[in-house]
Amino acid sequence: MQGADGRWPLSARELEVARLVATGATNRQIAAALEIAPRTASAHIEHILRKLGAARRAQIAAWVARR
Repeated sequence: MQGADGRWPLSARELEVARLVATGATNRQIAAALEIAPRTASAHIEHILRKLGAARRAQIAAWVARR
């Protein structure tokens, strides 16, 4: 979904992470794919959940599928 101002609610990096979450990747796999620390991947996921108003990774995957 687009935000009220017409922009996507996620940053470019968060969108990359969200796409990987949608493939079923774990935090460790996301970290390896993006060459970041696993804790950084986890932080990105927490930010995505908050921005989307979601509680679970499955909701991130559903959001990616809808867009």
